[in-house]
Amino acid sequence: MIKVVGIDHLEISVSNFQRSRKFYGKLFKFLGFKILFQFRGVVGWTNKITRYIIKQALVKYRRHGYVKGMIGFHHYAFELSKKKDVDDLYRFLLENKIKILDPPKFYYEYGGPYYAVFFADPDGLKLEGMHFGK
Repeated sequence: MIKVVGIDHLEISVSNFQRSRKFYGKLFKFLGFKILFQFRGVVGWTNKITRYIIKQALVKYRRHGYVKGMIGFHHYAFELSKKKDVDDLYRFLLENKIKILDPPKFYYEYGGPYYAVFFADPDGLKLEGMHFGK
């Protein structure tokens, strides 16, 4: 039987590569990721557990933008090692004027003490920092 051991990478297309590169560069530096590779219109970061890649969207699709609820990406959750990390991420988001969708709180409907903050990237893609446990 095949066994999946994790998510190797996520690749997203962005409307403005330079703006998104700056946003994700700051975020991933804070989260302990390093640049794995970069070339024209593409950059990938890793924390040696997973990789996150952005690339410039095709010109004909840039004007469409992201719409939550359409087919495709809904959100990406970064699992953090402790509750304090979620709070530290929240402070980082505030200090960097990153759009907060939902401030940190517990979500018990997810099967236990699930603590998370939700925020948006420059294109409005929903991101999450979460910790499962107390």
